[in-house]
Formats: sequence, structure tokens, C-alpha cells
Amino acid sequence: MSASTLGGGSGVFRYLVSPVVLIVPVVLIAALVGKGFYLSGIPSVYIAASACIYLILSSFYVILCQRNKNRAAYSVAGLTDGMLVIFFSAAFQCGITFSLLGFVIAIAGMMGAMSLAMPPSESLFARKIDLIVSSGVSVDELRKIIDSIQFPCVFMEKEDEGTERVIAYNSHFADDFGLDRKKIIGSSLESLLPLKAGMAQIQYGTEEWVVKRTVKGKQVLLMLTPAEKPSKPPKIEVFDAIDLPTGLYVEGFMKYKARSDIESVSRGKRRMSAALFKISFPSDATSGVSDDERAVACVIFGRIILQSIRVCDSAYKVGNDEVILFMPDTPTAGADIVISRVYDGLKRMSAIESPILTKALLDYVARDYVGGGDLMSYEKILEELSIALYRKNPDLAVGP
Repeated sequence: MSASTLGGGSGVFRYLVSPVVLIVPVVLIAALVGKGFYLSGIPSVYIAASACIYLILSSFYVILCQRNKNRAAYSVAGLTDGMLVIFFSAAFQCGITFSLLGFVIAIAGMMGAMSLAMPPSESLFARKIDLIVSSGVSVDELRKIIDSIQFPCVFMEKEDEGTERVIAYNSHFADDFGLDRKKIIGSSLESLLPLKAGMAQIQYGTEEWVVKRTVKGKQVLLMLTPAEKPSKPPKIEVFDAIDLPTGLYVEGFMKYKARSDIESVSRGKRRMSAALFKISFPSDATSGVSDDERAVACVIFGRIILQSIRVCDSAYKVGNDEVILFMPDTPTAGADIVISRVYDGLKRMSAIESPILTKALLDYVARDYVGGGDLMSYEKILEELSIALYRKNPDLAVGP
């Protein structure tokens, strides 16, 4: 591994702290201060794991160096070198002091890596601008300053006519805005971004950016941070679970309550029944039945349903004057009892409270289901019952 492989500029230092190079002096020092090489005393699993981690971190170090991520590379080097010291301290029986040195180096590298992984603080920008002075700052120094800022950042100088020309920029500026690096240096900022002097915010693509500008004489340091988007509250379907006139559950609540009931039956592999009722009026009675009378009839029918079912059953108002019942733990014989109660209640109520019910027709279909993996969802059950009802009574599909 050569210095050119690790990158230019500070390539010599990168080479010296490279885990691949530093392994040699670590082994030599451990051999000098240790009591002797005793690798057989170390579990083979620990040796294999240490070797894998070492190879991974060393490769990661080389990649970071090639991308000029110096701080991240040195943090990885510290973590890797610390692990080397700990491992060879055990292999050469160096004692606790040498092992503690390895722990300190590894922890320092880990803390450096954690600091880089933390979200960048905008207060960093305020500290960095203090390093910009009116004279004596080289381009290389400028690049070091703005490269350490974890937001798109660009340094410019004003010309006599007021045009601001780019002198240096960081990788975030080029990458986040998809700019051609060959055309950035020397260009005016207005030619690169839709940004004019005094603007506090810009829109670029689908993103909004907040502009932070600091001016010292003819020098300008500009940073852009993503604008915070207001979080959208989660969409919650709000409705009343009970249809107040009838006392039945509304259809929207069925996907919560019925799904729970069906899931319970399915898990227990028990039986359940479902029935679909529809109240209608024969065609010869249509002319004598007003909309208000129909509404009253439906309300009373809903009350009849509630009086006929058990506490464990659920009744929902669906469709056009239809009611669906879910009856957990109920085979066909039990469903027939509930259905007969509904008919008895209808006869009793029509004679007392609502004479219009004497003209009403009540049609129904019922099915028995067995729990388990093949139990249908409530949507499929409702669809099956609806098809069966209208096949049994074709006139209902086009009736009032």
C-alpha cells in the first residue's frame, strides 16, 4: 500500500498511521515487553473474529483516504490500531498496561467516529467563520475550513463590480446540487444557483434551502441548510361507531370490530356464523310508503336486531337498508335461533309501533364458517352474502 494509494497531500501521515503499516511496530513492541508468544492460549473464535474485523476496518480506512475523508479515516485507524494493541498484548502476554493502552486508543477512535456520525450542528458554521480573515488565508486553508462543515458551503470573493466569484467549495455543495465540479471555481453564484443577494431561502428542485451568509470585507462565506418541512399529522379516519337512529354499528367501524372478531375465531379455529338481512317493500306498496315511513321502519328494525342478538354478536348497518350480523362461536343451529328471534320481533313490533312494517318484506341469507387459515375476511364474507342474497331474491337488486 503506497502513499499515493492513500491519497495526496497528507499521504505520508496517512501511510504511517495506516493499520497495515502500524502492525509492524506494534508486534515488535509487544515482543519486546511481553513474556513470550502464546497464541494457543487465545480461543480460535476470537482470533478469527479479530482478523475479520481488522481486514474490514483496514479496507474501510483505505476507502476513506481515497475519498479524502481524513477525520473519518483517522478515527477508523485509531479504532483498528487500538484493537491491534489489545490483540498482540494478549498474544505476547504483555500485561495489563499494554492492554489498557490499546483500550485508550480504540476508545479514542470510536469516539471520533461517533462524533462524525452525529447530526452536524449549525453552530459549527459560527465557529468556522471566525477562521476567515481579511488576508493571509491560502486556498488550501480555505478548503480545509469549509470541508469540515457538514452542509453545502462555498467561499467567494467580491469583484469591484460586485460580482461574487467562487474561490473554494466543499463536496456537499457540488453533490447536493448536482453541479459540475469543473465549472464551479471562478463562476458567479447566480450562474450556479437561483440565488440573488439578500435572499434568505431558495427553492432548488423539490427541496427548499435556508441561506446563511457571512461577509467580511470582500470575502463571503455562504452555507445552505435544508429547510425544515412541517410534519403532516397522520391521517386518521374519524367517525361515530354507532348509527344513532338505529343503534347499529356503522359500516366504517366494521373493518375494526369485525376484523378483530374474525381474527379471534380464526386463531382459535372455532366456528362462526354471519347473516345478511334486507328490509324492503313490495312494489304494490311503494306508492303508499313515503321516505319518512321507510326511515322509521329501518330505525325500528335496527332496534329489533339489537333486542334479538346476544352480547357477543355484532350488528352493522350496511348498504341500502341492509344489516349484517357476525356471530362468533355460533354454528348454523345457533344462527337459526337468532334469525327466528328477529322475525318474531318484527311481527310483534309491526303490530304495536309501526304499522308500516306490516307491508315490509324481510329477506336474509346466512352462512356458517370454520376458523383457521382459510377463513375469509369480513369484506369477502359480506361480498359472498350479498351475492347469495340477490341470487335468492333477484327483485331486490332493482327494487326500491
